[in-house]
Amino acid sequence: MPLTPRQAQALTAAADGVPLREVGARLGITREQASSLLSRAYERLDVVHVPRDRRRAAAVRAAVRRGLITLPTEESSAP
Repeated sequence: MPLTPRQAQALTAAADGVPLREVGARLGITREQASSLLSRAYERLDVVHVPRDRRRAAAVRAAVRRGLITLPTEESSAP
């Protein structure tokens, strides 16, 4: 199942492993809203069975592999 645009934004913001508070700040939402968006994205990407400490990375890999999100390359994020 595809991600909603907001779920894709949340997963992209979370891809570098920042805390939920930072994900929320990047999106202009609360930590709780960020958590909810990511939880629903994990369900849609079918990674809820992955251990919690590896779930976010598994979701990012699955979303990139399916073409649902793109991550900035190091070249494009360099100043």
